[in-house]
Amino acid sequence: MGICLRELSESCDPVWVNSVQALVSTTVFGIYLTITSVRGRSAWPPLSVAVSLMALGIITQLGGSSYQWSLGVIGLTVGNPLNMGVTLAASALLGLLILGERVRGRGITAIVLITVSIFLLSHGAEETNQEVMATDTIAAATDSQSTNGKEAATRSGSLRIMMGIAAACLAGIAFAILTVGVRKMATENTAPEAIVFYINAMGVVFLGPWALLRLGLDGVMATSPRDYGVMLATGVFNLLGFLLVTKALQLTAVVRVNLINSALTTALTVLAGIVIFAEPANSQLLVGILLTLVGMVLISTDGSTESE
Repeated sequence: MGICLRELSESCDPVWVNSVQALVSTTVFGIYLTITSVRGRSAWPPLSVAVSLMALGIITQLGGSSYQWSLGVIGLTVGNPLNMGVTLAASALLGLLILGERVRGRGITAIVLITVSIFLLSHGAEETNQEVMATDTIAAATDSQSTNGKEAATRSGSLRIMMGIAAACLAGIAFAILTVGVRKMATENTAPEAIVFYINAMGVVFLGPWALLRLGLDGVMATSPRDYGVMLATGVFNLLGFLLVTKALQLTAVVRVNLINSALTTALTVLAGIVIFAEPANSQLLVGILLTLVGMVLISTDGSTESE
């Protein structure tokens, strides 16, 4: 899924991408819930739960759009570890405050390592991506070989990179809210299919009109068939991922689910960023990624994560 999002980040509006990919889960689970209801086994949640899920869905879709935009600025190599690291730290804190899930021992060490990795990744991202993301801007501003033009373009590139880093971190917070919210509702016997439906429905209902306002009908129609195909493939992966994570959150703690998911996602997407998209890497990035992975391993093997 991360590879698909990275591919789309260079050519498509992030709000439109998230709206289209959310359509897959909304359609599939909308049909499923309707059929079960007709057969007398309704899985639709009560109105109060549905409203809570819709609010959670809006936060999630905003986070998804933020993350999608960040991939076009800082890439998978930096964006994914930042996003996952913030998600882990924020979900641990929210899990403690809202669910009473305690993280001790290795878990605390892991969160410290992940926090350090965020600083390293941020600094490394600025150093490597200035060269990649600001090259065109600098070239355009220095046709006359103006030193002032170069400096202004470099500052502009640095600001864009920091905004990309902030967007990835904000997305991490949004995803932490999602996992804690799903964990709370899943343990209250809300069907996973209903959770996935309402959260993704907000991508269609909330992001769809927003994307139309941003792009206009002509802009939407200009999206290539190939890009639509990648968006729909992203939606299929999103459907499977949401369903599996939601089921996992019914069975174990938020932090553990996030860590197992994050470890695999981070390793694969960082590798994809370097190998497939030729994203640059330096020593700070590599150390930051390593610390993130070590933190994930520590907390995933920490048997002291529990609910009060």
